Amino acid sequence: MLAGAAAVLFSVAVAFAPQAAAAETAPAGENAAARVGILESTAAHPDPSAIPEDFVAEAGYRPVVEASMLVNPQGDCSSPVPLPREFDIACKAHDLGYDMLRYAGSHGQPLGPWARQAADAALDERMHASCLTRGDALDRAGCEFMAGVAATFVDLNSIRQGYGVPVHETLFDGPSLPIVRYTGFGLLAAVFAGTATFFGRRVRAARSGVRITTARAVAL
Repeated sequence: MLAGAAAVLFSVAVAFAPQAAAAETAPAGENAAARVGILESTAAHPDPSAIPEDFVAEAGYRPVVEASMLVNPQGDCSSPVPLPREFDIACKAHDLGYDMLRYAGSHGQPLGPWARQAADAALDERMHASCLTRGDALDRAGCEFMAGVAATFVDLNSIRQGYGVPVHETLFDGPSLPIVRYTGFGLLAAVFAGTATFFGRRVRAARSGVRITTARAVAL
C-alpha cells in the first residue's frame, strides 16, 4: 500500500510539475519590498531588518529568526492529519513567504510565479532536511514520506492557483493545509491519511517486535 501510494503521488507530482524554474529577478511592476521579503524568507542567512515596516503593520507581527530561518512567529503547520514536529519552523517560514505574496497583491503589485515557487521549494527542502535529525531509520523514513506528501499537497494547490497570490481554501471546516475541495485532491487527501496511518502503525509495530500485515492494517 505504501509503495502504491508513493507511486500515485510521484506520478501526480510529475504530471503537474512546473516546466521550468522561474528566475529570481522580478520584472517591472512587482512590489520590490515583497520581493526582498520572499528572498529573505527563503535565505540561509536572512536579515530581519529587510522586512518593510508597513508589512509589519499590515500583517500584525514582526518576522523573527528561528533556527536560521526568517519566520512568522504566529505561523504553524496546519494539516488534516498530524505532521512531524520537525516541520514547524519550516512551515512558519513558508507562512511568512505567503504573507509576503499577499502583501504584494494587496498593494496592486503581485509577484510573479517565481516567488511562490521559491517559497514552496524552500518548504520542501527544509522539511526533508529536518528529518535528518532523526537517528532511527524507520522514524526518518516516515518523516521523509510525510514531507514528500505535504510538499505535493502544497505544490498542487499552488499550480491550481497559477502560482499567484495565495487564496485561503480548506478541505475541512477549520484550519488546514490549503488543499481544495476538488476531485483528485480529495483522493490525494485520502491517500495521505491512509498511508500515514498505515506507516505509523508499521513503525510502532517494528519497535515493539510485532509484525502487522497489510490486510490487518487495512482492516484496522
